Amino acid sequence: MNDIETTSWFFISKTWLTVMRMPIPDKGFEDTFRDFLCKKVNLDIVSDKRELKFGLSYSSLSGNDHELDFICVKELDFNIFELKNYEVSDITKEIIFTFLGKVLDFYLKNIEILSKFKITMFLVTTKQNVDDSIRRLCITYGIKLIEPTYQTPHVIDYWLRDIYSKLPNEDQELKISIEQLLISLTSFMAEYDYSFSDIFRYDEKRITLEHPIPDFNSVLILNEIKEFNSSFQRVYEIWKLK
Repeated sequence: MNDIETTSWFFISKTWLTVMRMPIPDKGFEDTFRDFLCKKVNLDIVSDKRELKFGLSYSSLSGNDHELDFICVKELDFNIFELKNYEVSDITKEIIFTFLGKVLDFYLKNIEILSKFKITMFLVTTKQNVDDSIRRLCITYGIKLIEPTYQTPHVIDYWLRDIYSKLPNEDQELKISIEQLLISLTSFMAEYDYSFSDIFRYDEKRITLEHPIPDFNSVLILNEIKEFNSSFQRVYEIWKLK
């Protein structure tokens, strides 16, 4: 499983449930996640712990240092993580906007370098039943919300293909169902599964905002993601019985 998004989901949904908790505020969530991802994914660059300069000793446009929980680079993928082991406390809108603001502050100062990367922001949380307003915010700004309740479209795609590869040739009915779901999922991701770098573009010394405004509707997009999760669960239950 050499895939950052899928590996992150697997950690919070499976691995973290079996980890011994540490007597510190986040119970060891940040360090355990970092170690797990570095072990499972072949990364090129990993930020130091408690790094204040965007993982690569960068300064920000405002001149302020900002702590970001974890940054890793794999080829031209620049991945930035906000890690929240919130079992009781809510994920708030302020957390989302602060995360986005910190990344923007570094990006604007170092745009000549960072524009060469595909930048993806991840909010990884153990919080069950995140409020839909938070999910919509993450969708709007291209932040990958990795949570226990719903899988991202990319993660669903990964597991569907995994199930499909394990089905015998004679199981045509389920194979056809998965194929149809994958076609719909691929079309959906092509339109809505974007990242920070898909929104903020740098060209000819100018930053442009590329966003499906005014046709963008985060409510409908979220409903589609929920339906994809339901469809995947139906496929998974059928597959388990075989």
